Amino acid sequence: MRQIYKLFAMAVLVLTVVSACQKPETPPVSDDPQDDQQTVEQLLGTYKYDGKEYPVYSLAVSADESQIIVKISPFKEGENQTTYAVVGINTALQGTVIDVEKAWHNDDYYFIYEDPLVYYSQYRQLQSGTIMIKAVGKSVKVKADLILPDGKKFAFEYK
Repeated sequence: MRQIYKLFAMAVLVLTVVSACQKPETPPVSDDPQDDQQTVEQLLGTYKYDGKEYPVYSLAVSADESQIIVKISPFKEGENQTTYAVVGINTALQGTVIDVEKAWHNDDYYFIYEDPLVYYSQYRQLQSGTIMIKAVGKSVKVKADLILPDGKKFAFEYK
């Protein structure tokens, strides 16, 4: 009898861990049309990673005289952002299309991506692609179309 309880407890633990590691692909949908309108208004755009499209619900910009950094996430501000991407450039390259094969990573451009299953460090050079960031008043324009170190694609555009 004790063996059955141990096996049951182990199965519950495994199911809990597996379900906690899964990344939501789309935001929850409500049957109330007014809730849908609020969700659409809060959606800032989408990004693509490895052939799948994900919503962007938070976008934060940090800029100083040396760099412009943009952080996006499918989670809202204040939520535990276990999935996010950081794209940044040297301020001197603002508004220009940066070819990551010809540019210096961690000097001319920065890229980090993390979700519960993968992590791309800023110290790993991207295979290819382009990044463009331009500050526009208090907003920012961003276009990133990248091939990551393992060959997966990442794309994001925000105007």
